[in-house]
Amino acid sequence: MAASAIELNHLAVHAARRCLLEVEHLSVAPGSVVALMGPNGAGKTTLLRTCLGLARPTLGDLRVLGEDVRSLRAASLAGLRRRIGYVPQLLPARSELPLTVREVVAIGRTARAGLFHPLSRQDWQTVDRWIERLGLASLAARAFSQISGGEQRKTIIARAMAQEPELLLLDEPTANLDLGWRERIVETVQTLYTETSITVVLVCHDLEVLPPACRQVVLLDAGRIAATGSPETVFTTDRVSRLYGAALRAVHQGGRHAILPGGGADD
Repeated sequence: MAASAIELNHLAVHAARRCLLEVEHLSVAPGSVVALMGPNGAGKTTLLRTCLGLARPTLGDLRVLGEDVRSLRAASLAGLRRRIGYVPQLLPARSELPLTVREVVAIGRTARAGLFHPLSRQDWQTVDRWIERLGLASLAARAFSQISGGEQRKTIIARAMAQEPELLLLDEPTANLDLGWRERIVETVQTLYTETSITVVLVCHDLEVLPPACRQVVLLDAGRIAATGSPETVFTTDRVSRLYGAALRAVHQGGRHAILPGGGADD
């Protein structure tokens, strides 16, 4: 196992003569849950895409699961991606082909088995196991386009886990969900980590959606790391007020975190 699941050194990503990301150093330990947080446009999604080889660094070093991403050719990069489960920020359009929940989850297994290789009985057993583990068994035959947003999000997480990845990248998995579904997704991520010890990198805006297992937050601002550490040390009331320009305070209790209106000392 590599010493770091992800390691960046002097990494920069530019597009249209604009710097999207400039990180001196970042290391994600295997078996950890790390949150990438910060305002819109801070570089969070760009960092995930760079780790997947979807955004090309202008300079610097990037190693993911022990692989030097910048030096990988197409076939080797595809091999690395098979080791990474990815849940994108935007879900597929509801008007896409009428795949069932089971067929959507099977796409993840196809990514591991190979595009032109039919799934074996063992592959389908893996698909069904993740459908069961994420509480989707009653929906397996339903059209993906006809289930709720929260159920779709859990289906996409099951799709990622059907790859049996070593690294799970989640880009705002609770976005646009109501409070009940937001909590279910937080519980799902926490349970996945507890049961598998998989390395998780989670992009989010809200402290409320950090699972208790998350003990490292990387706060990005304008493409650079503004702070890194535990949620309690990164999200102090003073820093929250400076970053978001409002009278807000950070609250930390029982492994969960929140930002509330009103000044005052950290809880």
